[in-house]
Amino acid sequence: MVITERSKRWWDEELTKQLKTTRKARREKLGDGIMQKERRVRWQAEKEKMRALVREKKKECWQNFCEKHGEKDPWEIVK
Repeated sequence: MVITERSKRWWDEELTKQLKTTRKARREKLGDGIMQKERRVRWQAEKEKMRALVREKKKECWQNFCEKHGEKDPWEIVK
């Protein structure tokens, strides 16, 4: 994994795998047939799982950042 200035510190392999699963479910949802409703429900569940995972990863990253830099003045951290 390449870390750049635009990289998100909270993004990891688990999120990458979930994003692939979510996108695959979305592509499957687009088809016709009697199973369309079930595919849509599956896609919505995967999408919600992705959202929850992103929230969890961001929260963990923020907590780790605060623990690491918690004793410093908040305005020094921003610089």
